[in-house]
Amino acid sequence: MKKYLKLLLTVTVLVTVIAFAELSASALSFDSGMQYQTESRVTLWSKKEYKGKSKHFGIGEYSSVDFKSRSITVPQEFVVYAYSEENFGGDEYVFNDSVDKFFKISLTDGISSVKNIRSLKVGLIESEAVDITGLDDEMKNRIMTDYAPRIHMAQGDPYQAVSMDWTFEHFDRVMDSNGDSRIVMKEKIDGPFDICETFYGDQASAVAYAFWVEKENNYVDIVYFIYCSYDSGKHIWLINSMVGGHPGDWEHFTLRFLTYEENGKKYMRPVKTAFAAHTFAEIETWEELEMFDNTHCTIYCAAGTHGLYPHTGTYTYMNFIVVQLKDVCTKGEAWDLWLPGKLETFELVPEESCRALAGSKWAEAFSYDVENPDSLATLYWGNEATYPPFMNSGPQGPQFKTEMTSKSSFK
Repeated sequence: MKKYLKLLLTVTVLVTVIAFAELSASALSFDSGMQYQTESRVTLWSKKEYKGKSKHFGIGEYSSVDFKSRSITVPQEFVVYAYSEENFGGDEYVFNDSVDKFFKISLTDGISSVKNIRSLKVGLIESEAVDITGLDDEMKNRIMTDYAPRIHMAQGDPYQAVSMDWTFEHFDRVMDSNGDSRIVMKEKIDGPFDICETFYGDQASAVAYAFWVEKENNYVDIVYFIYCSYDSGKHIWLINSMVGGHPGDWEHFTLRFLTYEENGKKYMRPVKTAFAAHTFAEIETWEELEMFDNTHCTIYCAAGTHGLYPHTGTYTYMNFIVVQLKDVCTKGEAWDLWLPGKLETFELVPEESCRALAGSKWAEAFSYDVENPDSLATLYWGNEATYPPFMNSGPQGPQFKTEMTSKSSFK
C-alpha cells in the first residue's frame, strides 16, 4: 500500500511539474422582430464535435425541441437558455459559447453533463452600438482607449507590470542557442531560486499594449496585453518548492466586437470577453462583466503569475488529485489603461505585420521579422530555461498567440 501511495504521489508530482512547465448570461431580447437582425443561427448537432444531423435556431423562444443533441454551436453574439423539459422546465443550461460535447471530464471543472435539450430560448447579447462609419486609424485608437479596462493588481504582489521602455533598459535582445530571437535579462540569475532586482518590475511606469485584430464572420477582437518582468510560478507542497517561474510574462484580455450595417451606416458593439490565464480562459458576455463605468470593465490580476480574471477570489486552474494549482485575485492597486501614457495601440495583421495606430515606437517588437538579428522583432520574451522546472523559459510574444493569429479563435 505504501509503495502504491508513493508511486501515486510521484506520478502526480511529475504530471503537475510537466503541465506547469508547458504551460449565466444575463441578456436577453428574444424578440424575433427586433430592429437588429443577424444571419447567424444557433445549431444543435446530433453528435459531439459539431457532427451528424443538425437543427438551426434563430432569435426566439422554442417551447418544444424534438431533436436529440450532443453538441451546440453558439455564435459569439448569442446567448442560449436551454432546458431539459418542454415549456422551459427542468434543468436550465446557459450557453454563451459553443460546446463540442455535452459530457466532459476536465482537470479544472470535474465532470459536467447536459441532458437532452427539449426547449430553448435564443437571444442576442445586448450592448451599446458604436458608429464606425468612415472607420480610420484615429477612430480605432479612440475605440480601443474608450473600452480599455481597469486592472486591479493583486495586493502585495512584488512582481509588477512594466513598459517596453523599461523592458529594453533591463533586457537585451539576442539570438539564443537555438537561433531564435529572445530578450534576456542583463542582470545575472544565480541559481533556480534566485530573486533578482529585475523581477520586481515598475508598476508606476507600466504600459499596456492593445491590438486591433479583424476576424472572420464580422468580428473584431481588441486584445489588451500586459507584460511583467517575472512570473513567480507556484509552490508545490509535495516537493516543498516553487515550480514554473520564468523571467518575462505576457498575459491578455480579449474583447470581441460584432460589426454590422444598418440603415446605411456601419456599427460595432461588444459581445464577448475572454480572460486569459496560463493555457486557459474564462469567457463571459459583455453584460456579465463588473464595470467601472459604461465602457471600462474591471479585471483582476492574480498574484505572482498574473493570470487575468473577471472577479476577486481563488481560481483552481489545474487539479491533479493531491496537487491543485490556484490563482488568487485581490483588489489591489487600480491600473486604468485609458489614462494618458498607460496604453499603446496597434493593428495586427496575423502572420504578416503589426503597425502602430498612435505613433508607438514599439510596433517593430511585435512584428514577424524575428529571424533578423538586427530587428527588434522578438519571438521569446525572457531567458532560456536554465533551471527547469524551477525556472523555465519565457513565453512567446503577443503576435504569436493562437487567439491573435487564428481567423476565428477566441479564448
